[in-house]
Amino acid sequence: MNKKKVLFLIPFSLVSGFLLYSWITVLRGELLATLRYYIGLVLFVVIAILIFKDFSKAVIGFGAFLLLATFNALAITPAITTSWLNIGGLTTPPVQLMSLGLLVLYVVLNLDTLIEIQLDYKEAKEQKVKSRFADATCTQD
Repeated sequence: MNKKKVLFLIPFSLVSGFLLYSWITVLRGELLATLRYYIGLVLFVVIAILIFKDFSKAVIGFGAFLLLATFNALAITPAITTSWLNIGGLTTPPVQLMSLGLLVLYVVLNLDTLIEIQLDYKEAKEQKVKSRFADATCTQD
């Protein structure tokens, strides 16, 4: 297993532990699962499958997953606590601080991988444009 996958699996395993604990709580009857819990579970399973099929899509998808968790679109813990800040007359959107912390950890650990994915995307896009340009000039000759 290479370094990129190990760094990715640190926040991924933390989230899997939180989800496992949440669903054990649901199955014991201590908590009623809402739509946010189901969305979190389904998206997590999709990302887990993507790890084996296309790692770069899994990295991007997990970042999106953590963003959704941060802004309360899905739940990964049994207790959903939200916080917000008042700055002057402006209020930030409500966020889950634990999910925000996981997102920061994810970005710190996977920043190199995310940059490589973005550079690969730009390079592939440039190659596509160059090949189209070359095809267009060849057909005009």
